Amino acid sequence: MTILGISLTHDGTVSIIKNGKHYFSIAEERLNRRKAYIGFPFEGLRYLINSNIIKPSEIDIVAVSSSVFLKNWAFTFAFQLTENKMYYDLQNEQKPSNFYIHDKEYLEIKTDKDCKAYVDRKIKKLLETVGINCKIQYVDHHLSHAASAYYSSGFNEALSVTMDGEGDLLSATVNICKNGKINKISETSNKHSAGYLYSEVTRRCGYKISRHEGKITGLAAYGDYKKHEECFDNLTSVVNGKLEYKDRVNRSFINKIKNKVLNLIGRNFYMGHQELINRCDTLSNKDLSASIQNHLEKRIVEIIRFWKDKTGIGKIVLSGGIFANVKFNQLISEIEGVDGTYIFPCMGDGGNAYGAAIYTYFKKRDFDPIKNKIQNVYLGPSFDNEYVFNMLKNNDKIEFYKSHNIPQETAQLISEGKIIGWFQGRMEYGPRALGNRSVLASPVDRDINKWLNERMKRTEFMPFAPSCLNEKADEVFELSGEFLKFPAEFMTITFKMKQEWVERAPAVAHIDDTARPQLVTEESNPKYYRLLQEYYKITGLPLIINTSFNVHEEPIVCTPEEGLQPLLNSVIDVFVCEDYICKLK
Repeated sequence: MTILGISLTHDGTVSIIKNGKHYFSIAEERLNRRKAYIGFPFEGLRYLINSNIIKPSEIDIVAVSSSVFLKNWAFTFAFQLTENKMYYDLQNEQKPSNFYIHDKEYLEIKTDKDCKAYVDRKIKKLLETVGINCKIQYVDHHLSHAASAYYSSGFNEALSVTMDGEGDLLSATVNICKNGKINKISETSNKHSAGYLYSEVTRRCGYKISRHEGKITGLAAYGDYKKHEECFDNLTSVVNGKLEYKDRVNRSFINKIKNKVLNLIGRNFYMGHQELINRCDTLSNKDLSASIQNHLEKRIVEIIRFWKDKTGIGKIVLSGGIFANVKFNQLISEIEGVDGTYIFPCMGDGGNAYGAAIYTYFKKRDFDPIKNKIQNVYLGPSFDNEYVFNMLKNNDKIEFYKSHNIPQETAQLISEGKIIGWFQGRMEYGPRALGNRSVLASPVDRDINKWLNERMKRTEFMPFAPSCLNEKADEVFELSGEFLKFPAEFMTITFKMKQEWVERAPAVAHIDDTARPQLVTEESNPKYYRLLQEYYKITGLPLIINTSFNVHEEPIVCTPEEGLQPLLNSVIDVFVCEDYICKLK
């Protein structure tokens, strides 16, 4: 059976499941080049068919990771499901004065039932444009998150925790997963969202929500949470294993009117998560970041400890945007009694395309956890040497040649201080570059975080992450358990670095001596593993800098043409694309 999964919220994505195996995934942003694209993956759907990834007749079911359709959401659904419109970032930008959308049907929606029928019609029409005619299954947002983590974890029994800003009116769920079945035992409404608290701090620090929360995680290490810890501790509590805002100002109709009127005359009236953050006065960005990070660390650990103790299940699987926070994940893994931790690599809403599809597949089928355990996330497009040669041959600004030992030559270039754009094989699924669309560099220059980020037009407070030979992990990092190597294959967790390695590889150590490594095995990525081996032979260092192959506010590169552009703009020194090594003349 072949199932097409679709996520149409932020980070719209398509995924293909064939007989339970994750066959292909691509986010819309990688094709339309709009970072964190909100909406239906129009180009992704066309790419599947036009590139012969799948034939329309092969698809048996379409699974969509949304299941709540409210009349008040009519415009949002119209925006997500209509390609012909003036696009803008719904979460961070005001509607443009000249906004247009080629859809008036949504204006006729009067009831929730009308909204569901409208969404169903729109999706069916979009599928029909590429020849797909089959049943559509709508899967709850947080159930899709839970399924993505559980079915790929390799665990038969696990405690699944999902947590984000909001999805289908919920901000968190807890589930007992066993023998292929997912049983929800707790849910938290969107009125008590941990994700919204974190995003509000992101916004107040001048960054974009649902895009720049990682900057807050990095900035937190520079601040002092103790100054305002008492105030933040009074914002929320954990009651019966659920986060609860204390004395929340409701987002009622009257309060919304009051908010708009007072804002017009230059006064602020806050509600919900915004009002909570406002209680703690004006803080510096560093202290505000440290305060929310510390507060939610404590609350999230308390929640997971509560459910671990209540259920007796020590294997924890995590998904949802909150778990993009690698510090949260580290602390969860250190809870006493936790003997397995796994974070779905595409933990945000893009992961729900896979989650909805895999849940639909296993809903009525037997589940083998070992057989279905994730092997890697190289699930996107690839380009062969012939394609690369034809792309390079007519460019008079570069010189290039075909290497007979790409790992060895690239390792030598890195050891000489060159910045490498590394483009190999199938593109990664999810937010992390894991050695197929990566920028690589030596980890020995402490100042590289400043000057390379400037080259890449980035403002970052977290150091570059390292890729490290898996077998050397115990030498470099302080691991509390062997089980932690598995989530670290996907760069989803932080560890303390041993002091020797903080000094030998200062470019990848944060101010608190932590790092967010990718542990590389030969099985997961043979060519990248060989590169690390060659670099180790030359330098005695089993790790290199690995940062995503993109400049600020652009998606990670998808095609060789996009990978070449940073070389032409002198962002990188050398472009290594499949077996070709390219430099400027």
